[in-house]
Amino acid sequence: MARFTVVFAALLLVSGSVIAESDFNGFDITDPSGDTTTTEDDTTTTTSTTTTTTTSSTTTTTPETTTTTTPETTTTTTPETTTTTTPETTTSTTPSTTTSTSSTTTAPPTTTTPAPKPTSRINYNVTENNVTCVKIAGEIFFNINYSRTDNTTVIGKVFVPSLGVDVSGSCNETDGSQWISFTWGKNVVQMNFDPADKDSWTFTDLTASLSMDDLDNATAAGKTLNLTVDYNFNPGEVSVNHSFICRADLSTSNVTAMLDKDHYNSAVTSTLKNIQIQAFNKIGKEKDFVDSVHCTADNISDVVPIAVGCALAGLVVIVLIAYLVGRRRRSGAYQSV
Repeated sequence: MARFTVVFAALLLVSGSVIAESDFNGFDITDPSGDTTTTEDDTTTTTSTTTTTTTSSTTTTTPETTTTTTPETTTTTTPETTTTTTPETTTSTTPSTTTSTSSTTTAPPTTTTPAPKPTSRINYNVTENNVTCVKIAGEIFFNINYSRTDNTTVIGKVFVPSLGVDVSGSCNETDGSQWISFTWGKNVVQMNFDPADKDSWTFTDLTASLSMDDLDNATAAGKTLNLTVDYNFNPGEVSVNHSFICRADLSTSNVTAMLDKDHYNSAVTSTLKNIQIQAFNKIGKEKDFVDSVHCTADNISDVVPIAVGCALAGLVVIVLIAYLVGRRRRSGAYQSV
């Protein structure tokens, strides 16, 4: 019995020892204060350390990137752009503008060059009540032999200019005539037209008052040369509502010339070049020339073409006859052999 009691006590001691060891190893979770707190502290400490280490690494990397990149970019780019671009642009632009202004300043010598004379191709008309009764286009000029102050005689040319001319005229004179006048400076040229009958008109004459001042170094400077010119148009009569046109030059020396009140002894000629004249037109609102009649000088003669054709035909006939005669003689010589 005593032995049984000793064995039982020994078993109790062993069991208590095993239970105590089990509690020490943490398998029993009935005590929430000690072991659990210790375990959570270890886990928390480990996690916190890891997080702290990671955060420290991130913090270390971020400042390096921010500190290195941002200041260098700001310092390098902004000053260089400001310093390089702005001064160069200002310096380059200002001299260019100054140079351009200087070029403009040197331009005035060009404006001092004399303007070219206006062309002698005129185109003038007289219009009354929306009807252009008289119209002139072409060239009108005079060749005047005159003496110069250096005792030489030259030919001066005076023409009716295309610009700077005052044009006047009349469509209904009391005697039924019409006229057109050109005035520039001290010079006046007038063309006169009369009705030939109720269905046709004719060119009467041209009168002119020309200042000798316009002729270079003329001894008669200060005087006026008065001219009356008869062109003797052919055809002399033109139908109403028709114009007269002549592409060939119409030049005449049939000129009466007076220097003031004295007869002018030097030669004077007048020329109409590529002229077209319209008078006694009754077609309203017609600004262009009406149907035209050509002068006889524009008609091409058929005599020359006919003569040339006949000469060529005769030459062909002569060559053909010579060929036939030569061939006949050659064939006769073969037969005699």
